[in-house]
Amino acid sequence: MTGPPPPPGSDPEARPLRRLRLRGEQETLVIPLYARALDYRSKHSILKDRKSSELVDQIDFDFEKLRSAGGPLLAVRARQLDEWTRGFIGRTPNGVVLNLGCGLDTRISRVAPPPTLRWYDVDFPGVIELRRNFFSDGGGYRMLGASVTDPGWLDSVPNDQPVMAVADGVLEYLGEEEVRTLFHRLTKRFSHGRLAFDVMNSWALATGNAHLQGRSEARLRWAVDDLRTVDALDPRLRRTAAVPMLPSRYLPLGKRVLFAVAYLVPRLRTTVRLLCYEF
Repeated sequence: MTGPPPPPGSDPEARPLRRLRLRGEQETLVIPLYARALDYRSKHSILKDRKSSELVDQIDFDFEKLRSAGGPLLAVRARQLDEWTRGFIGRTPNGVVLNLGCGLDTRISRVAPPPTLRWYDVDFPGVIELRRNFFSDGGGYRMLGASVTDPGWLDSVPNDQPVMAVADGVLEYLGEEEVRTLFHRLTKRFSHGRLAFDVMNSWALATGNAHLQGRSEARLRWAVDDLRTVDALDPRLRRTAAVPMLPSRYLPLGKRVLFAVAYLVPRLRTTVRLLCYEF
């Protein structure tokens, strides 16, 4: 298969790994990776994320056990966050993008930002060590090994331009006060910018934790049933978009009809919502 040259941040000499040594929340990074790979290999791909498919082929892991964990909705989530990120970059090509809790996310490959943009993928040191098997720092791209809740990592990020902070399937693993503190740090560090992330309601949180039970040490912690609780986390934040995962215009017609029916059930309607804020 032929295609365009490697996008920013990619490493064409990536080598296979023998195994993944991850614990807690870090273990969950393979779930969206595999969902994106399956989406790429499907008849109606939402993301067209070839890089994720290539990563799955290079990792020695029993991905088949994850086949039912998330499905196309994880691709929908990534697609919407990609679109918001592209919109920010289109208006602010000299800005800063923070991909929080990046795991093995391939967003930089999909978005392909211009060389004028500074992009930081942030995650635990062990995850970044794993990530360096597939990506390399260079140009405006840099990987930072730190928990997003650590107070010091932001000091190494320039704050002379607007910022776009993206958290894809990350904040639900934090407590509400940790999320509040993170938002405060971002709005204090930067004069203006955007935040884009997903939230789950209490039913989705309980369902997710039941699914994780016995498979992972990770636990989902932050449930959002009323978006006004998110609005109140930081007075500088103004919500500009709230997009439900069900149904999504990015889904193939058959699945869109199926999820449109599910959307009629109140607790399913707010299962996962994608939010965008400005400050």
